[in-house]
Amino acid sequence: MTSTARRQDPFTESDEVATAIERERLLLVRCVETAYESLRLMPGVDTSGRTLVWFAGRLLLAHERASARDRD
Repeated sequence: MTSTARRQDPFTESDEVATAIERERLLLVRCVETAYESLRLMPGVDTSGRTLVWFAGRLLLAHERASARDRD
């Protein structure tokens, strides 16, 4: 019989992990929603394409920078 080392799954479901995932999901949803609402008000801008994804990504980065600054 050989013994093999088992590595712990880094994504083992726990209440803490589930809460963190839900928090990130809600942040992403808010970024997409804000981007969509902002772009919708701009004439001639496609709110369902790459512009929406790009703008939501920018909002997410801005949030991450603001959060990092608040922690410092």
